[in-house]
Amino acid sequence: MPLRVFGRDVVLLRGVDGVARIFDAHCPHLGTHLGHGGRMVGNLLECPFHGWRFDATGRCVFVTHARALPSHAHLRPWPVQEVNDIVLAWFDPDGGAPDWVMPELPERSLTDWTDFHAAKHWIIRTHVQEVLENGMDLAHFPHLHRQQTAAAESRGVEVDGPRLIHHTIQHHNIFGIGRRLGWHVAGTLDITCHALGCAVNRACIRDGISLDYCVVFYFLPIEPEYVAVHSYYSMRRKGLLTLPLLWLAMRDGSYTIDQDVPIWENKMFWNCPHLSDADGPIMQFRRWAQQFYETAAAVPALAELRQAAEDRG
Repeated sequence: MPLRVFGRDVVLLRGVDGVARIFDAHCPHLGTHLGHGGRMVGNLLECPFHGWRFDATGRCVFVTHARALPSHAHLRPWPVQEVNDIVLAWFDPDGGAPDWVMPELPERSLTDWTDFHAAKHWIIRTHVQEVLENGMDLAHFPHLHRQQTAAAESRGVEVDGPRLIHHTIQHHNIFGIGRRLGWHVAGTLDITCHALGCAVNRACIRDGISLDYCVVFYFLPIEPEYVAVHSYYSMRRKGLLTLPLLWLAMRDGSYTIDQDVPIWENKMFWNCPHLSDADGPIMQFRRWAQQFYETAAAVPALAELRQAAEDRG
């Protein structure tokens, strides 16, 4: 299948060996897009124009009627990891190898948790960093998302290389009912960012009721300022209430992102925002995010971010 990702055209495929692979999309012969009309012949990708075939490494191994193979004809393979039923691609503008991998979600192997259910997906006109920063911005939760959140409090950030965890306490209006009745429950919400490609939100409520949710968001930059967001939900089983509760969580979670979209699509990114003490660890997140860019010029200058953080304590 053809895909547009990271401002590039690629082709995603599986051979008879069942392994997912991604290559640059255009045939090195005359530029044919292999995702439109190309086919798999065993484990070989065949060009629809002249029938050239490429192996799992991207090397040309067959040319129709040719006595010799062109020695430099190859497709660039992308590093791929298939985990949690998701195909992940590693992007490095210089073609570097991955320096970390996505872990298995432990909820997938626990029998008292449901399968992960695909919920809504979006294509949003914004930068991928803006979407993840949303999980650090506590002040917007009880205002923009007040149908779901009555109050939010940060309990600190934990950083481990490409992983960042924001520990929070949230006071929930369960499925909107609490706001109408003036009743809400408290629970923890840990937001784990795996670089800028994935966020795993784990909610645990033990306040009169017991509920556990795991929501996974995958972020795929399509162009520099367009990002695809896919969401998946699982919860700890609650007997006959499991599927209705899971459906309500998926509905409310999708509505929450719907509320964010017009903000993301029309806001400005300030290098040195004027923050209050209610905002959460936004600057700490931005400093952590610097490591995922090719150059510091790609995002606000690190020195400016550090100075802003020092100026605001």
